[in-house]
Amino acid sequence: MIMMTSCQHKILKIALSGLIEKTLPTYNSFMKRTEKLSFLIGLAFIFSSAITIWADTKSVNLDSEHVRKIGRTYEHSNGLVLAFSSSGIEFNVKAKYLEVTIAGDSGVTGKKDDGSARIVAFVNGERTLDTLITKKTETFTIFDSKKNVEGLVQILKVSESANSLAAITNLCVDKKGKVSASEPRELKIEFIGDSITCGYGVDDPVKEHHFKTSTEDSTKTYAFKTAQALNADWSFVSVSGWGITSGYTSNGHKNADSVIPRIYEKVGFSWGNTIFGLNPVNVNWNFASYQPDFVVINLGTNDASYTKKHADKVQEYVDDYVVFLKNVRQKNPKAHIICCLGMMGDELYEALSKAVSTYTLESGDKRISALRLDPQLMSDTICADWHPSETTHTKASKKLVDKIKTIR
Repeated sequence: MIMMTSCQHKILKIALSGLIEKTLPTYNSFMKRTEKLSFLIGLAFIFSSAITIWADTKSVNLDSEHVRKIGRTYEHSNGLVLAFSSSGIEFNVKAKYLEVTIAGDSGVTGKKDDGSARIVAFVNGERTLDTLITKKTETFTIFDSKKNVEGLVQILKVSESANSLAAITNLCVDKKGKVSASEPRELKIEFIGDSITCGYGVDDPVKEHHFKTSTEDSTKTYAFKTAQALNADWSFVSVSGWGITSGYTSNGHKNADSVIPRIYEKVGFSWGNTIFGLNPVNVNWNFASYQPDFVVINLGTNDASYTKKHADKVQEYVDDYVVFLKNVRQKNPKAHIICCLGMMGDELYEALSKAVSTYTLESGDKRISALRLDPQLMSDTICADWHPSETTHTKASKKLVDKIKTIR
């Protein structure tokens, strides 16, 4: 009995299905002996080609020897689950051919929609794949070359957890291809935030447009740019519309369900979709697996829709922020915490600064800073639902990088 890996099985299946689609109508339409003979010769040729391709490929184990998990990527028996923005895998490769198989979540419809997970792949920093997941399982070629491609590969989900989940279920390379896990970077950063950190609308330069996962890209945010500039590993915990005390509210009533502190200890969050029957909000994150040197918190933009300069509500934000800081410190004992705000308005910055001072006074912990980020400018373009453009993110990243450099 011939044993096949999953990628070999897929290749053979594609080749044979292509044969049936192309030659069976001919066989049914023409019954002459010569045409039957042509059909059988074609069958033998394509089957032989499929076997050749099958023999020249192999699957790669998704273990720590071959791939390194990035962010809060969760190891499930069926694959590596990608929930929060910029989660994924990274590895070194030397191969002529590389493909990845991605599983979609329970919300896939077969068509691109506002909730399709957006997956990208980089090879030595160059984006070679950018796609939306619309099916239960899909396979994508990252590169197919006559010569060996050698270097670093990153496969990331750049849409946010709340609206899209995905999982990496298989990697496939040519038979002589080699894959090995990349080395962890010396510096580690965790980013905690809202839609700004998710990269909401960054690929849609029309401020009147609304949310789509297809225009969301966390690799174009101040957070990812900061990690890249500092050659740091990254981990995101971010959900659009969420805050410290209240999520975004249009009527002034407190939106207490949409607050980051309640899901900070989780692998992810979804509004209802599952992956392999799993909602990542039901899985606790193992903080010991990733201890950052810096934790950057960018929360308060949505709280401002609730506080609206009411002194009692602003103080509520301060008090809740202090409580959250104590939990962040407990989970990340060695990290320097940077609390920033301002890209979509700095109304609560003074309250944030007060929370930092109160926390330091109560705890004696001085490994914490506040950083005011510059509000976005119309001249830098305003993106969907008034979110920052990549230009604004780049400016914020520079300010944050400079801040981190003064602390290190």
